[in-house]
Amino acid sequence: MATPGNDTSTAQPGAPLPGGLFAVVQAALPGLIRSERRVAEVCLARPEDVVHWSVAELAAAAGVSTATVVRACQHLGFRGFQHLRLELARQAGALALRDTRAPLPDDPPERLVDAVFATAAQALTDALGPLDRSAVAPAVDLLVNANRLLLVGNGGSAPVAQDAALRFLTIGRPAEAPTDSITQALAARLLAPADVCMVITSSGANEPTMRAAEAARAAGAPVIAITSYSAGPITELATVLLVVGTPDLPMGSETIASRLSSLLLLNALQLAVTLRMPAALSAHTALALKEVLDHQLRGEVTSSPRRRNTRRSSG
Repeated sequence: MATPGNDTSTAQPGAPLPGGLFAVVQAALPGLIRSERRVAEVCLARPEDVVHWSVAELAAAAGVSTATVVRACQHLGFRGFQHLRLELARQAGALALRDTRAPLPDDPPERLVDAVFATAAQALTDALGPLDRSAVAPAVDLLVNANRLLLVGNGGSAPVAQDAALRFLTIGRPAEAPTDSITQALAARLLAPADVCMVITSSGANEPTMRAAEAARAAGAPVIAITSYSAGPITELATVLLVVGTPDLPMGSETIASRLSSLLLLNALQLAVTLRMPAALSAHTALALKEVLDHQLRGEVTSSPRRRNTRRSSG
């Protein structure tokens, strides 16, 4: 079982946390008990107040004891309330500068375009907050040594799995991403211990994805899980857990934000695997890829209506 969470508890007092603090707190919510979750929710909802409060004031706002506040801070990965308050002070100002106003019916379309792109940019910045950097290298080791790679994603995560499978194929790594949930489970059950199953699930609880992960573990294959929450059912099955979380976002863009974060993380993993491949294998794969693409391009050119018409007119 993977150890969820990130290494914020080892951060130095003067060093800011990587990524977004609000994403760290949001990603940890499912793993907190109800009273500790109330503390975290107050911090998310009223960060500008929490930075000026004492531990007793935060406890009163959340309706819990001061001891619960301290435990909540520690379970979120901080040394205590003062450490959490310091990080909130660092990032609350930046949050206040964001344009989080919900779109209005009379907003011009160009404002919506700007708002969506700005939201995505901030989501990607925040998303690295919950990522445990020490889990990245073990994931790359598994991918480098895998005989076969099965990628599983359902719902909004399905396109991410498809894209990742294609990217790994282009560097010569056998990879597949079945779209049917039954096929996913069957393929996972037929994996060998030398293979790898990588699952992408923002919620960490998608039922078809969970079934595939369970089948892979039953087959003895390691499971790399990419999710947005550091607690949940998938954490019990993951050999390596990679959390790229995003806070609640306006415009209903949570799904888009988590998809972008997972996509970029997978791109980084694929790059790391590429750099560790032998030069001869990389050259062979590049040549094979060029042959396939050249053949595809010739097929598209010769089948185009304009080309066929030109041939008929010249005859």
